[in-house]
Amino acid sequence: MHSLVGLPTTIRSLNRNGLRLEKGKILDRDYTGPVLEEVLRTGKTIRGVPKEGTYLGRNVVVSPIFSEDGKVIAAIGIVDLLSVLEMQEIIRTVVNNSHAVVFLWKNEEKWPSEFVSENVVRFGYTIEDFISGKVLYGDIIHPDDLKRVKDSLEDHIRRGDVDFNIEYRIFTKVGDLHWVNERTFIQRNADGKVTHLQGLVLDITERKKSEEALRKSLETQKMLRTIINNSQAVAFLWENKENLPTVYVSDNVTQFGYKVDDFTSGKIPYKSIIHRDDIDSVIEILNRNITEGQDSFDVEYRIFTGDGKMLWVDEKAFIQRDKDGKATHLQGLVVDITERKEAQRMLEIQRKLGTELSSTWNFQTMLNLVLDSCLQIHGLDAGFIYLKDELLDQINLVADRGISPEFREKISRYKADSLEARQILIGKPIYSLEFYSDTMVDAVKREGIKSIAIIPLKYRGEIVGSLNFASRTLDKIPWSIRTFLESTALQVVNYVAPVCVQAEL
Repeated sequence: MHSLVGLPTTIRSLNRNGLRLEKGKILDRDYTGPVLEEVLRTGKTIRGVPKEGTYLGRNVVVSPIFSEDGKVIAAIGIVDLLSVLEMQEIIRTVVNNSHAVVFLWKNEEKWPSEFVSENVVRFGYTIEDFISGKVLYGDIIHPDDLKRVKDSLEDHIRRGDVDFNIEYRIFTKVGDLHWVNERTFIQRNADGKVTHLQGLVLDITERKKSEEALRKSLETQKMLRTIINNSQAVAFLWENKENLPTVYVSDNVTQFGYKVDDFTSGKIPYKSIIHRDDIDSVIEILNRNITEGQDSFDVEYRIFTGDGKMLWVDEKAFIQRDKDGKATHLQGLVVDITERKEAQRMLEIQRKLGTELSSTWNFQTMLNLVLDSCLQIHGLDAGFIYLKDELLDQINLVADRGISPEFREKISRYKADSLEARQILIGKPIYSLEFYSDTMVDAVKREGIKSIAIIPLKYRGEIVGSLNFASRTLDKIPWSIRTFLESTALQVVNYVAPVCVQAEL
């Protein structure tokens, strides 16, 4: 204010003395005056000549400063005012070069204008448009906002407020929609009736656009977080430094047995969970792609979960660089591909088994090949093969792996009328421990078996035996292993059964 008018200026707050300025300098940092103090008491502007104090006998104007809730919190004064015309010219110049358009409206329907500053051209209108009554201010407010503005004004008037603040939309003269912030001062006559409204209308369209863009950005981020956290892909942001420090990791990292804080706190460097046999190749691929200027790359490797299990993962990494082209961060999407890898491995086992079975006619060698091949599958700990003995009317154990001698003796044969034999002869796969009769329950428990797979061997419409496998770690046999064992049984019976038939002949 002092810089603007170049006149002696004073200011103080409600609870503390303030400043006195003249000719661009602060002359007093603990200043107060009688008029300042009176304005703080009354909350009204005072124009007059002080009878005491520093500015005794000089014209002053002191006005209150209000908080948003209408309380007087400070007072500011100007000494030795210029003539009214000179001051009006100063104010006019300041207002017309500001972003806030000044209105003086009558408190009537749609608020006819008695005064509007020249900078109303910011909205495409002229002073004449409003002063003539050709354009009423209420007509340029968006219809969806008009009732809210009217209700807000009436509410503040009813409460006896001296001012209010509101945001709404208006139409420019050419029909564009702008957001504005209106700060209105309510003027009352001696009887307390509201006669006029003095408004400062500020165009906030750009701010609103920024807020909307930010809101949409936050909504997009929230949506992406929801998508990622409900997907199989775990998102990481690593620094391109030793051990790959983690800046960010998505919440669904829990599927690997870790918490977000495990990585972001630095307690667990990401590099430390990569299988040691894979670390060198992962780092080599990373460095090669950075050196070649690539933006992204794919790599498969093994990691260890929080509870020590090993998983295969596929990582899609995006390289982030600074303005100088230096790689600073890596943004990675890490997906568990253990099942896919296991499926590929199963197919390779079956392919190799088929080749080996076709190259031998030795019966025991065939049985050993089947068991050794299937027990390569993670989770299968024991295997035993049964073949039907027509002469003795029973099913006999002909080969086994991974079981104790005591258990082998218990399961070495099943009479045709036993529960186990009857289930096998039905010809459907069994994946329940209820396969075993009550007399076998204790033996199964002592052996530590948690789950089983019983796959009948069917040749030319008849059951000739079964492939049996057990796990001491899996609570149930997964679908992927079930599919593998069932397809292996179809493959194996075409090699084993003909040899059995030949032997019988």
